[in-house]
Amino acid sequence: MGTTVGVTLNSLLCNRESQGSDGSKPYIWPAIVWVNKDTGTVGVMAGPVEQSAGTVIQSGMHPGQSADIPSNVGTMLRPFEDDLSNHVIILATALWQRNDTPDNVLQAGFDAYVNSLGDAIKGQLLFLNSSDQATVDAAVQKIKDEVKSAVTSAIENTLSTFQKAEILAGALTLDGIIDNSSTVFRNLVAAPFTMSFGGSLGGRLLFYRDNTQNGTGDVDTPAVIGLGGWQDFNFLFSGGNGIIYAVPPDGRLLFYRDNTQNGTGDVDTPSVIGLGGWQQFKFLFSGGNGIIYAVPPDGRLLFYRDTTQNGTGDVNTPSVIGLGGWADFKFLFSGGNGIIYAVPPDGRLLFYRDNTQNGTGDVDTPSVIGLGGWADFQFLFSGGNGIIYAVDNDGRLLFYRDNTQNGTGDVNTPSVIGLGGWTDFNFLFSGGNGIIYAAEKALNPADSYEIEGDFQVIPPSPCEAEQQAVNAATIAVNDIKAQIRELQTEFTQAPASEKPGILLDIKDAEKELAQAKTQLSEAIAALNACQQRNRPVRVS
Repeated sequence: MGTTVGVTLNSLLCNRESQGSDGSKPYIWPAIVWVNKDTGTVGVMAGPVEQSAGTVIQSGMHPGQSADIPSNVGTMLRPFEDDLSNHVIILATALWQRNDTPDNVLQAGFDAYVNSLGDAIKGQLLFLNSSDQATVDAAVQKIKDEVKSAVTSAIENTLSTFQKAEILAGALTLDGIIDNSSTVFRNLVAAPFTMSFGGSLGGRLLFYRDNTQNGTGDVDTPAVIGLGGWQDFNFLFSGGNGIIYAVPPDGRLLFYRDNTQNGTGDVDTPSVIGLGGWQQFKFLFSGGNGIIYAVPPDGRLLFYRDTTQNGTGDVNTPSVIGLGGWADFKFLFSGGNGIIYAVPPDGRLLFYRDNTQNGTGDVDTPSVIGLGGWADFQFLFSGGNGIIYAVDNDGRLLFYRDNTQNGTGDVNTPSVIGLGGWTDFNFLFSGGNGIIYAAEKALNPADSYEIEGDFQVIPPSPCEAEQQAVNAATIAVNDIKAQIRELQTEFTQAPASEKPGILLDIKDAEKELAQAKTQLSEAIAALNACQQRNRPVRVS
């Protein structure tokens, strides 16, 4: 007895749609794809047997609405007799807008989608396994293009001459593809997942991890820990230990906590720890251990303390620890332990030290630890322990190290740990321990949807034989349905002399379909009975 992989698509959320006042009529084409890592073989299983290729999830869907995905559309089970760990499981899903495509034409497009998906993936396996993300992205795009071409050709070839004339006259509008998306389950453990279609609205808070913290490796795969609106803050920075401070346009100081600090959960409920005026500063950043440094327009350096570091209290009375000129820098940020890095307009990197870290004294005499060019970066921030991250004009993420952390030496040779795209954020800052937070800019896609689902790994059960009977009956029903669809297409395109014979073939196939459906119903009933017999008995 083998292990079964289950995918359940639970809900579809509409963030934005381009269909106007009537809303959208979305439907999906889901398919499970499995790749055998030993043999390179690729298999595809489409959605459930009773799924119509154009089953609309909700008519008139508007932004902000969420709809449950029916189980006969979004629930798929695929058993594996061999070792599941030998496989990579991929969920591929196309999201469509329902218009006027005839059912037989739509079904032909769906069949082409399923049939071309496996071949397209098999042709790009070598590139999909590349360590270069650009190569992987190019392979994914080629798969999308190949599948789209196959679906488009199948739809065009199935349309009758009259239907094509209707399209030209504007009397028939074919269904439109919104987007297609995929997710890969490499670890093969039960977990929830989210699939995005059409484009993100942006403004999410992303969690990256620099696992090595030594300038090697590539920081490239974020988790989403904040769902939207993070681009609207005037300031956004970390206080360490999962603390994130934010200042909205109304000038309050907000306290967030990333409780897990591992890329899970959602950072969504702040406390107010500063009542107003925090938007006025030129620079605002944390020094760790509750210390917050601020530079008002007059150029002084102020020292605040978040005494509780738990979201309570009010941070409201600063000390002056720098008398002037602090507003003139291009970058100003803390390295922890009283270290403050600064970049003046001439591009040098300066090292200051707040020796007391208690709001007394004067921070006034820097050392030069970088000779030039530091003003050219798009982002510059510390990761703690002497680490300095920078984003250059090419969008790469660079790793520098201030080895001495005492104002001596020269910080001058970076490593590249992010290959591109790092200039696209509104905020980019470190949370310490290799954590890098990023807040996306606001985006404006025509359509934006999300599917929430669950991936399951189901161990062998006492009802394996019954499950196999259901699977076999399901395949039989699917095969006869496909045969009927082919006959129906043949009927519409055949000359009048051949139509009576094709019609008889269709009727014979429909009789076979009725028998196959009866066998499927009996197999499902036997499976349900077996599961009922083997249900654990509760002991009260």
